[in-house]
Formats: sequence, C-alpha cells, structure tokens
Amino acid sequence: MSEHQPDRPRFGKIPEAKRRSGRSRSRLYELAAEYPGLFRKDGKSTVVDLGLLDSICEAFPTAEIKAPAPRKQTEAART
Repeated sequence: MSEHQPDRPRFGKIPEAKRRSGRSRSRLYELAAEYPGLFRKDGKSTVVDLGLLDSICEAFPTAEIKAPAPRKQTEAART
C-alpha cells in the first residue's frame, strides 16, 4: 500500500475519489465490494480511503495498445 503523502488528504468523499481516480461512481462501488475498507462511514456520509484507492489503481495492469492496422485505400482515394 502506498504511504500517505502529507500534501494529499487521506480521505475524501466520492466526488473527490471520482476526480482523482478517473473512475465512475459505479466502478468505485464495484471496487468497494472487492476491497473492504475502501469506503468508510462517517455518520450518514460515505468517505473513501484515497490512499487505498491510489494503491488499487496503481495495481491495474498496464494497457497493451497495438498500432492500428493500415487502412485500405478506397477506389476514390486512389484516383
């Protein structure tokens, strides 16, 4: 798990977690089901452990992006 950085808050509300991670609200709830402790309750408010969220996102696999296949020229483009 990544260490807490003093210039970044440890906990935040869901809109902050969405902004910080780029994940949707639905995806955050899916992650919370998979990673206990990601969401915490403070009275009626739900707060997100942003440090844990950072660790989860850092563990996502690297995307393998392939170059697009060359486009075939159309008859009109050749003339």
